[in-house]
Amino acid sequence: MNLQFLLWLITSLILIHIGTLIYLLWVKEKWIRREQKKEQFKPIIEKLVAEALFNENRQSDQITRHFKSSSITFDLLQEALDKYQQLFRNEATEERMTELAEYFLSEQYEQQLLKGNWSTRMNTLYFIEDFKMRSLANTIWMLSQSNSKWDEEKEQMIRTLAALQDKRLFDFLMEKKPQWSSTLYKEVLRRMNPQLFRQYVLGASQYSDPIGLAMLDVVREGNDDDLFGLFEELLFSSELEVRIRALKGIYARESISNSHFLIPFATSNEWIERMLFARIAGKLKQKRMIEPLQHLIGDTSWWVRRSAAESLLGYRDGVYILAHIVATHPDTYARDMAYQWLGEGVGDRDD
Repeated sequence: MNLQFLLWLITSLILIHIGTLIYLLWVKEKWIRREQKKEQFKPIIEKLVAEALFNENRQSDQITRHFKSSSITFDLLQEALDKYQQLFRNEATEERMTELAEYFLSEQYEQQLLKGNWSTRMNTLYFIEDFKMRSLANTIWMLSQSNSKWDEEKEQMIRTLAALQDKRLFDFLMEKKPQWSSTLYKEVLRRMNPQLFRQYVLGASQYSDPIGLAMLDVVREGNDDDLFGLFEELLFSSELEVRIRALKGIYARESISNSHFLIPFATSNEWIERMLFARIAGKLKQKRMIEPLQHLIGDTSWWVRRSAAESLLGYRDGVYILAHIVATHPDTYARDMAYQWLGEGVGDRDD
């Protein structure tokens, strides 16, 4: 009896393995045939998409005349649009690309958002953002509101809505001030239309809250001359984090209308403000900054000493200034830091 059971078990396992192998071979063969068919149609689809994008007389329905709706056609259209989206960045082409994506892909994308698995929904959100498919904004907004779970998918919904310039999201951000991460705040603000972003920044009542600080970070990354003037005003803020952003903004801009505004930061109680002053001084290279830098090279903070020495070296007579500090400064740490950067300066000159 035991032998019969053992034979039955072995036979069953063999059959299961054979069945699994046959299934895997069938799946692989099916995938190969599909890929072969895609390769066959790929150049034709790419040509038709290119004609629809760049030939004003070519209509979108030319593509549908050549191929019936299928998953292969959908994949090829998506791949072709994605390819051209990365290659061409001019406004007219991007608008035409959005039209084609709306025409051919929006219905399938909506189904994928509503019924697809997690990875399908995520990929769909990425494509919607890239193609700027605003017709799907309502669906994404509805899903973001109904999804109480905070996860990567919900964050991507927020990023996609921002890219689609959904005003509901922007109003929610500014009015409700949700507790999102600083990174997510900045990702939303970076996607915001520049004119609207400027409007929100200049209309802000304060900058010390997380959204305000994120705004200042994004302003520093940009090149809006009108907004950069804000940093000088914020040097006088009572909030440390706001002043730090203001100093970082001036450092990034490498200019200030009145350098006297910076002098008090050389004696700030906060080491990070002293460090930022030293770094800005190295960018401005004004003579009036040399004396504060010579004082800061003896600071209690290593970061401040390092920044002061590096900035002094950047002056035209920086090597001689550092040599003088090595020879005469009363502070051992200041002499050591000056000596270290003096070696850097002499080495650069020898090269």
